[in-house]
Amino acid sequence: MRGSPFYRVARATFRVLALPLFRFSVEGAERIPATGPAIVAALHRSWLDPACVGGACPRPVYFLMQRDVYHKPWGRWFYRRMGAIPVPVGGTPSVAALKAAVQCLEEGAVLGIFPEGGIGGKGSRTALYRGVAYLAVRCGAPVIPAAIHGSARAWPHGRNWPAPARVRVRFHAPLDPPTGLGGTEAVDDLMRRTRLALDEAEEGRS
Repeated sequence: MRGSPFYRVARATFRVLALPLFRFSVEGAERIPATGPAIVAALHRSWLDPACVGGACPRPVYFLMQRDVYHKPWGRWFYRRMGAIPVPVGGTPSVAALKAAVQCLEEGAVLGIFPEGGIGGKGSRTALYRGVAYLAVRCGAPVIPAAIHGSARAWPHGRNWPAPARVRVRFHAPLDPPTGLGGTEAVDDLMRRTRLALDEAEEGRS
């Protein structure tokens, strides 16, 4: 999936604005598979995070996002054209959202997930929703942990507008779904590795 013309224009616009405003930089983009399904997972610290991941990824990223944000009058038109998938507040997927996410992966696209289900604070140990591991195991998709450094300074939660600050996105080594394990065991194993990888990525230890 190459992304719609609208998506490509939106991504290019962000890159043009982010380079001078945030000194935006990307590391590890080569870790995104060139083809086939993949899930990019990151801890969520700022409203800026989806744009940063989408702008950094060499392939279009279709995000799961909170339904109340998706349906805001100023946002629904935009998010629909960006291919976002609305989920209930808190990150618990509905049947419709799960079906849409599975279809996205089965079509060979990149799905973006913030497993905390909302914006958290740096260093917090918020529980992660298991949907990221379930979808990866269900569709045979690798999970690529991503660290977004500086977005919370550039656009803190509660501020209306971003401010200049250095922002860097780093993609880390993909986590493949385990083989030889039953469904629940496979999800548990991948969830544990995803939690560890995201914590290490945020702390800059991997």
